[in-house]
Amino acid sequence: MKKLLILSMLLLLLASMAVSQTLMDYVSAVSGDTLVIKDFVEMGNQPNSLYNAMLLDSLNVPAGRVYKLKVNGTYPLVNSPNTVRPVTIVGGDATILVNNTNAASAPPLICGSTYEGGANTGGINYSYDLTVKNCSVIPATAARDLGWNFFWSNGQNAKLTLDNDYLERTRWVLFASSASGQRYLIKNCYFVNLNGQPCRRNGGVYDAFAFMDSMWVENCTHIMTQGMMYKFRQYPFKRVVMNHNTFINCSGNIYLDWGYQTNVSNTNNIYVNCNVQAYPGISTIDVGEQDLDGLPMGLVNLHTFPDPDSSYDQYRALPRKYLFEGNVVYWDPKLSSVVSTLNTNHVNGVTNWQDQMIIMNSRTTAMFNDNSTYPYLTLGTNYTEAPVFTDPKTLMTTEVDNLKAFTIATCDTNSTDVLPDWRVTNVGNDFYVYSDWPIPVNLAYSNATLLTGATGGFPVGDLNWFPVRKTQWNAQRTAEYTAIDQALNTGGRTITAVPTDANAPVEFSLAQNYPNPFNPSTKISFSIAKSAVTTLKVFNALGQEVATLVNGIMPAGTHDVSFNASGLASGMYFYRLTSGAATQMKQMVILK
Repeated sequence: MKKLLILSMLLLLLASMAVSQTLMDYVSAVSGDTLVIKDFVEMGNQPNSLYNAMLLDSLNVPAGRVYKLKVNGTYPLVNSPNTVRPVTIVGGDATILVNNTNAASAPPLICGSTYEGGANTGGINYSYDLTVKNCSVIPATAARDLGWNFFWSNGQNAKLTLDNDYLERTRWVLFASSASGQRYLIKNCYFVNLNGQPCRRNGGVYDAFAFMDSMWVENCTHIMTQGMMYKFRQYPFKRVVMNHNTFINCSGNIYLDWGYQTNVSNTNNIYVNCNVQAYPGISTIDVGEQDLDGLPMGLVNLHTFPDPDSSYDQYRALPRKYLFEGNVVYWDPKLSSVVSTLNTNHVNGVTNWQDQMIIMNSRTTAMFNDNSTYPYLTLGTNYTEAPVFTDPKTLMTTEVDNLKAFTIATCDTNSTDVLPDWRVTNVGNDFYVYSDWPIPVNLAYSNATLLTGATGGFPVGDLNWFPVRKTQWNAQRTAEYTAIDQALNTGGRTITAVPTDANAPVEFSLAQNYPNPFNPSTKISFSIAKSAVTTLKVFNALGQEVATLVNGIMPAGTHDVSFNASGLASGMYFYRLTSGAATQMKQMVILK
């Protein structure tokens, strides 16, 4: 009771101090709609400047208000802000984090704070759109108090944008919401050491508790995480996009998904040593976070909507669309003994531990193979080779051993293990909220196949590790997503055949589709002599365009594209290839 009284008095004191202070007491400069917020040092080692500035900024606030945080600054939160309007928080250096080698330009740190009688581990509650860019976000205090999550939304249809942020540590996940219609745009972010809670399921990015609008994750890197990363559970999104991301050494399931998603493109990602945790086949482990049929969950998990709840009717009526293509899927051979070790040792009395280091389970595979019922489920070209990273430090050696040890230990429900921190520079408890800076690894790689293996001939994975190629990719980003959407909506593909001989001469050519006549699917092969903007379109006998199979920059080489014509009538059709200034057309016949 005494501690509660002290805490209440402290909070009242802080509130009264904020009221007695003016906004400009927490602002070091004003530039148009932007307020530059004083950091911990400028405030005389007093926390809460960001909270107080947001609290006091209430009169004549411009619609484009931005709170700018100082490079190398620290912004501990004694209180968690509750937004009352759209908010944008930006760090002072917009250089992409993984390309920034300037030790004096660390992103500003937003974290929790310890005070006499208690601690706040940090967080922002938003009811309106929230954007956080170029910052470091740590739901923890320097005294090693660890928070459950950081971003929580109370407002329906709110949008969270995280762009070029460094995110580390969490007891549970980094953001979540029970309000429906949420939109998430996560790009250019670096996630590391999502650990802390002694639980094999916790330590991830996101958790869902309602029907949502969209999840868009692009050009992000995730390293050394212990729990389930993106928990979709039983809640479908209108659209899920996972494109050009890198995942390395993630013990838990990347996607906790009951299989109800209806519109997913999972393309051009690197999955190295992910989904390592085994599944025991019993209902008392991972309660509520299991496959509905007790099957292991791979990187893709689909079900047939067995839930009779009418809330799912709008999704049950939609065609199931899933594109899994252009991804690297690789497991270190060291991890192959995880399941046999668990079964040999009868961990939790179970001898039915099952491998989740798979792309998909038997039920999902059957759905992908049932083209008549599910014509828009596509498992395209993917890669199984290990990327030869430029400078991974110990990620591919010692940390694989740590990952394996943690994974096996935490299958025991009595385990209190956590995944060990992976730090290279800022090692030890004194740096609990101060991440490694500059980022110590270089996850560019040298594999010739992977360097041109993604849609449009770009490198697979987070393109920020290839800054020149990232600039080129940005120039054609819209065209790439047009091609991905087209493939998703037709059951087609965007990826070419795997290159076999980069030195072999290639001429511009368009092959006859096979089979022909066909029903409902056929394959079209073509070759182009050099990388160029390329389209492959299908027209009916009246010359009306009925499908676009390729639309974007394609690399030189030979490519295969599948065409599903289940929605078209029997008859003669034409398909036309255009690459640069070259064009060729052929005819084909749909016979039903």
